[in-house]
Amino acid sequence: MAWDSTRPVPWGRLVREWIVYVFVMLVVLVLVVDGADRIGAVAGLLVSGPLYVAFGAVLAKFGYKRDRLRRAQPRATEPAPEPATRPRPAPTRRTGGGRPRR
Repeated sequence: MAWDSTRPVPWGRLVREWIVYVFVMLVVLVLVVDGADRIGAVAGLLVSGPLYVAFGAVLAKFGYKRDRLRRAQPRATEPAPEPATRPRPAPTRRTGGGRPRR
């Protein structure tokens, strides 16, 4: 697809995804990385935010949408067809349609 400047960019979704990523990675860093190395790791996480959001915005302008987002968007649906009515079964004695009971 070609670049289209009128395509909307889901800024809120991009920022929210990055925040979730940063939160998870901060927990991992606290558990795994030692003292002085944490500063560089946290700096890398902070730099990743603008890069992730900018890359996602460029992809959105080119028309990229994840499958999950396409499924989540409402589509114009056709009305459900009327259920076909089946003919009534032949009357039997059990259903009261046969001979009268004595």
